[in-house]
Formats: sequence, C-alpha cells, structure tokens
Amino acid sequence: MIEINLLPVREARRRERVRFQISVFILSLLLVFAIIAYLKWNINLREREVDAQIATVKAELRKLDKVIRDINRIKKEKEKLEKKIQIIGNLERGRMGAAMVMDEISRRVPEKVWLEKMSKNGRSLKLEGIALDEETIANFMTSLEKSKYIKSVELEVTERIESGGVKLKKFSLRCVTTI
Repeated sequence: MIEINLLPVREARRRERVRFQISVFILSLLLVFAIIAYLKWNINLREREVDAQIATVKAELRKLDKVIRDINRIKKEKEKLEKKIQIIGNLERGRMGAAMVMDEISRRVPEKVWLEKMSKNGRSLKLEGIALDEETIANFMTSLEKSKYIKSVELEVTERIESGGVKLKKFSLRCVTTI
C-alpha cells in the first residue's frame, strides 16, 4: 500500500487561510479608515457651513443692533417732541382759557359793579370789587354761575364802605373755573 503524505497540503491550506484572514483584516482596516476619513471630511464640511451661517447671523445682528439704536434714538426724540407738543397745548389752552374767562366775566359784570382786582391760580379765580348794594352782588354771582367757564361762585367777604358820600359794598368772590 502506498501512503501519501498530505501534510504539505494541509500546511498549504492553513497558510492560505491565514493569508486570507490577514487580507480580510487589512481590507477591513482600510475600509474602517476610509469610513473614518469620510466622516471626518463630512463633519469638517458641516462645521464650515455652520461657521459661515454663524458669521452671517453675526453680521445681521450687527446691522440690527445699529437699527435698534437708531429706533431707540428716534423713540427718545419722539417722546421729547410729544412732551413739547403737550406743553405747547397746555400753554395754548391756558392762554385761551384765561382770555375766555376774562371775556365771560366782562360780559357778565352788571352796571353797578366795579371790579378792582382779579387773580387766577390754577382753576381758582378770585374777584374783588365794589358794588352799589348786596342785591347787585347776588345778581352778579347768579350771572357768573350760569357761565359755562365757571363752576361755582362763593362770596368770601362783604363790607360796607363810603366813597364820596355814597354808601357802597366792597366784596370778594372765590370762583372755580372749568378751564
């Protein structure tokens, strides 16, 4: 019987398997490195895109900050102008109001009443004068109360005086104006 030595074939197969496994291992490593390189490249690309977006947003923020500063400056100027307009309006109403009150009082003064002094403080108006008698003072007060510019009329003082041999009444009225 003939004996065949199969050991070298087994040894050759084993070497072939080892070589195959080493080849697979090296190819696997190359594949892993290729995947890592691709992922790194992709991340760098995204990072550059995000950096570009951040730069764009920062530029827009700088522009908007300037616009906001301009808007705030304009708002402050607007508030100042509105205050000035309000002050002018108040002065105009006060000026016209005083003229209208004086006109109204001059129309309502009876013939037998002489006003000597008139003073206005805010809405309070004080009238001092001389009248022929109490009835004339009462008529004057009633006439003033009918005015749309005067709310209430109160008699503060009346005193008897004599001027040139004629007995007269000196009076003082306190009024509240609507203007």
